[in-house]
Amino acid sequence: MVRPLHIRGAHVWDGRETVKRDLYTNGKRITTAPVNGAQVIDIEGYTIFPGLINAHDHLELNHYPRSKFRERYDNARQWHEDMNVRLNDEPYKSLRAYPLWDKLFIGGLKNLLCGAITVAHHNPPHKDLWRKDFPVRVLKNYGWSHSFYLSTDEEIQRSYKNTPDDWPWFIHLAEGTDEVAAGEYQRLDELGCIDGPKTVLIHCVGMRKQGQEYPGVPYIETDFVAPYVLGAVWCPTTNLYLLGKTLVDEDNRKYTPAVNALGLGSDSRLTGEGDLLSELKAAYECFGNNPNWASYVINLVFWDGGFILFRKSIQDWMFGQKYADMVVIQSTENDAVKLCNSSRADLALVVKGGIPQIGDTELMAKFTNIKTVAATLDGKPKAIHIDLAKRIHANALKEPGLEVEAIPKRKLFTFI
Repeated sequence: MVRPLHIRGAHVWDGRETVKRDLYTNGKRITTAPVNGAQVIDIEGYTIFPGLINAHDHLELNHYPRSKFRERYDNARQWHEDMNVRLNDEPYKSLRAYPLWDKLFIGGLKNLLCGAITVAHHNPPHKDLWRKDFPVRVLKNYGWSHSFYLSTDEEIQRSYKNTPDDWPWFIHLAEGTDEVAAGEYQRLDELGCIDGPKTVLIHCVGMRKQGQEYPGVPYIETDFVAPYVLGAVWCPTTNLYLLGKTLVDEDNRKYTPAVNALGLGSDSRLTGEGDLLSELKAAYECFGNNPNWASYVINLVFWDGGFILFRKSIQDWMFGQKYADMVVIQSTENDAVKLCNSSRADLALVVKGGIPQIGDTELMAKFTNIKTVAATLDGKPKAIHIDLAKRIHANALKEPGLEVEAIPKRKLFTFI
């Protein structure tokens, strides 16, 4: 049973700004009024954001080292070919041999530690992703194809047609800077996989201006125009690492992609820098570290991520009887800028379903009904929920930068 909470004194992000207000949960979900028996938690000086939404990850690949084998690639196909011939070399051979659950768990833990409580997995829907003890929520209703270089046209069409219109359908597209990448949007359109309300395009670095106006859509000078798809997902650190280019850069940072919604994804650690907070920071840097863009950037993981995965806004997610998933930071003059520049160790508290999972020791201590274990995250002292600590200790793979103390054994009493 999850104890209801009445959180007082904090500022709360409402999609535009932070406002000081009380926040209530009735257990695992946000509610609009206090609940009898709620534990009152005073957190003056802190700001609460919804749990971040990671719109693209390959959850079973996050135990691998970041890898590339040439300075720049023209197309992700080249990277995949380089990677594929090394799978039986070390360290990849040994890392491939770990059980699937251990690999998936590390992917989930990576996201939880950075406050990304909801994740879209771009790979087969492994049933372990929806176990009750998995660290984060994983989108369950989705369709996907990997890409034009790993799927045939027939496979892509079949996957698209078999995905219900109210589910998102994901595909890597235009992940490159060459002519092959530039032509993939038209190729997908010719397959009939663009004009529905469900298509979500991943990466899109190679897409270029369409050179025309669309009915009801004002022409925007940008390198990326795709008004008929559900959305696109931007993975800046992967793109810059492999391709040296991403959707928004020095040449076009004053523009935003003309698309219904632009989510942010961490990709896996095979190519991404770290986690979703790394992507937030990189995205903010792509917009010149301009505070005027900070709210836009963080809403990529709130408004836009929620719309792509669930077609719901931040209000629906945070204040409409949805899960009480929260990320807490110390308040500043500009909380949006602070979040854009935060690392996972900077997060004061991460809450999933009304239950604190990890946080600064003094903040976790306020939740008196929660048993915790001491931990260190990237050199900073933390307290971690004992149930999560047990799962971490039981996993064969270890999360870099995280040290969790041993769980005290129960004392045995001898009766005379």
